[in-house]
Amino acid sequence: MKKVIVALALCLVAATAQATVLTFDELNGQDSLPSNYAGLTWGSGWDYYDWSQDPYNPASAPVRVYNNYGDPSVGFATPSVFDGAYFAGSGTASYSLYLDNQLVYTSGAIYLSAAPTWLASGYSQSVDYVHLNVSQGSFVMDNFTFNEGSAPVPEPSTFILLGAGLAGLAYTRKRFAKK
Repeated sequence: MKKVIVALALCLVAATAQATVLTFDELNGQDSLPSNYAGLTWGSGWDYYDWSQDPYNPASAPVRVYNNYGDPSVGFATPSVFDGAYFAGSGTASYSLYLDNQLVYTSGAIYLSAAPTWLASGYSQSVDYVHLNVSQGSFVMDNFTFNEGSAPVPEPSTFILLGAGLAGLAYTRKRFAKK
């Protein structure tokens, strides 16, 4: 019975997950990242390239993005849950997350190196703007991950169906136990 409940819970979680991962791998060569790439609003100065350059290694080769001299921000068309991204380079990196022009969260910082390192946002609520804070160096970013729209919340009917299914399983088990 416990295995059935765990399986149903995992199915419910999987049904609500809608992660989008931007790997930038459909881009070739070197150029400026379009300001509306993947439906997001990228601040000024975002560029990309696809050749090897240590310590600026992508998490998923070959393409990565960088912004050393512009506005390192990304805006969502609708409030979304930002999960994080991989970074490599030198210096430190962290995020400032905004909703309706109000700072709602600042992530912890990581030290950058040649090994791409995941920097989680640490915030599970919706935001509409992410500002990247990089100090004392240069960076590349890859696998920018977010859930489009607001934080996924199952409909009440989903819980009713889940409860009805579990009640049916319990009844069936009880009935077979009597035999």
